[in-house]
Amino acid sequence: MVRDPRDDESARKPERDSKPRVTRLYGAVDLEANYPPTMADPQTTKAITAETPAVGALLERYRIGGVLGQGGMGEVLSARDEQIGRPVAIKRLRVENPSPDVLARFLREARIQGRLEHPAVVPVHELWNEGGQPFFVMKQLAGTTLADVIPRLALADKRALEEFPLQRLLRAFADACLAIEFAHTRRVVHRDLKPANIMLGDFGEVYVLDWGIARITDDAEERSRDSFADIGTVDGTQTIAGAILGTPGYISPEQIRGDYLLDGRADVYSLGCILFEVLALQPLHPRGQASITTALAGVDARPSIRAPDREIPPELDAICVRATQVDPNYRFETARALGDAVQHFLDGNRDIALRRELAKEELEQARVALRKGNGTTERRDALRAAARALALDPTEREPADLVGALMLEPPAEVPDEVHAELAELDLEALKTSAKFGVLAAFAYLAFFPILYWIGFRELWCMIAGPALCVAIILIQLFVSPTRPYLSGYLAILGNLAMFALFGWMVSPIVIGPGPAIIMVTLMAAHRQLIRPWILALLTSLCTLIPWILESTSVSVAGNTLVLHTAATELDPSATLAGLFLYIVALVHLAALLSRLQDDDRRKTRQMMQLQAWQLRQLVPRPTSKPPQ
Repeated sequence: MVRDPRDDESARKPERDSKPRVTRLYGAVDLEANYPPTMADPQTTKAITAETPAVGALLERYRIGGVLGQGGMGEVLSARDEQIGRPVAIKRLRVENPSPDVLARFLREARIQGRLEHPAVVPVHELWNEGGQPFFVMKQLAGTTLADVIPRLALADKRALEEFPLQRLLRAFADACLAIEFAHTRRVVHRDLKPANIMLGDFGEVYVLDWGIARITDDAEERSRDSFADIGTVDGTQTIAGAILGTPGYISPEQIRGDYLLDGRADVYSLGCILFEVLALQPLHPRGQASITTALAGVDARPSIRAPDREIPPELDAICVRATQVDPNYRFETARALGDAVQHFLDGNRDIALRRELAKEELEQARVALRKGNGTTERRDALRAAARALALDPTEREPADLVGALMLEPPAEVPDEVHAELAELDLEALKTSAKFGVLAAFAYLAFFPILYWIGFRELWCMIAGPALCVAIILIQLFVSPTRPYLSGYLAILGNLAMFALFGWMVSPIVIGPGPAIIMVTLMAAHRQLIRPWILALLTSLCTLIPWILESTSVSVAGNTLVLHTAATELDPSATLAGLFLYIVALVHLAALLSRLQDDDRRKTRQMMQLQAWQLRQLVPRPTSKPPQ
């Protein structure tokens, strides 16, 4: 592989110290150095004086500091202009006795850069070509390049996101386009535009760097060098040498083909690749040799497709696509036109016709999805496409009708996401029922003093019953919040035991059926916990089991129903009063629990109705059915 002597890719970074550090770039050298520049190092000064007499003659004006960076052929030195008192950078060749071709290229770079007097081009203060070791003096920069910024944004670096929002990057890109347009009006084509050559200054400046392989379109000597046919296979970020100079991944197809007639549209292509990378935070083309193939064949240059989570506006998609067309005749004619398109987007002048065209495409995608079927996937794809069409063109009636119909008419099958949400709602409802169960348990507990007053004095009954009530209350209060299903099963078991106890004490016909009906009413709604018929069967068996086992008896004599209880003797007045209180309390308890349960359901229904009402305000009611 032949390396271009003007490329300074392998920059050497100085050792870090405690002083503030800033990133600087000169040519293709990525530099990180101290600011202000250090004083002259005796060894460096001696070497410069011995090897470069011209520099030595200027040491009285320029106090040489450390090496900011160096590559295979050149290096950049930090210096101080003693006449004016400002920091400068000196770029020189590192090779001894450079060949005439290397020397001519170096001088040509300095002259092109110095001739392009534009705020976005690093100014050249002085050029010396004496003693066979030329150098030129230029402004010392402070800032960072897009090549440094984009990877940090891709990693969601918080500081980078705050310092370099998309609006700032797009404004800087538009400024870079104007700088390139200025060069084109001077017949200069950059030919090596890439993120590493776009620098963002610390105070809002934008610089276009590395004019080392720029082409002057009417330079006969330069045209003679375009006859090389080989393309080196190198890292995608390095500059390749040969007939086609540039960087794989950003080089235009006509440069790859070695077209003789090369104009500013080659730089437009490179700028389009840079814009794509700024938006998608990833390169348009793969790294290395593969980029040559994809550049010649063409790729989908919509950053929204490559990075769907970035929410890239369609206007910027269209700008990238047009700027990176394989045929230069279909690109923006000038770099200014490309920059103006980005600036128009920043100014809010959106292309209404483009949005309507994109809305039609999204609407057609929605129709295609519905024609495939009415399943969950097709319905979701159709709804999303229709919503995008409505967002792109809110004035069009058909997308609004389609969105309204899809949102207000249920799909043929329930999506898995809805099943999951229903399960969550059932879980919350189960926790709510546990609160109602606490009230029921307190009501059970209140029965036992009445039973004792009537005449039920069996000690174990008076202990076991209240203990069951307290256990149910503790389960509902402490187990239900974290393990609602376990709480539900334990509560059901506790209630079943309570019904059996009531059936044994008072007979299965008097007290047990009322609480049993209340529990079945509360728990039958939780089908994910227990099947309603199983709950009803278990409740019936536990209520009637004392009768089945003949622990208690019920007899009929003529028109008299005789109930035999576990009490040794019942007080007639207390019994009648107790039954009266029991009936009144049972009816009021049923009414209270029913009201609380309905209030909870009503909140859910109200929320659903509010959401539906809001959707109806957002999307008008459809005037037509969804297209099939």
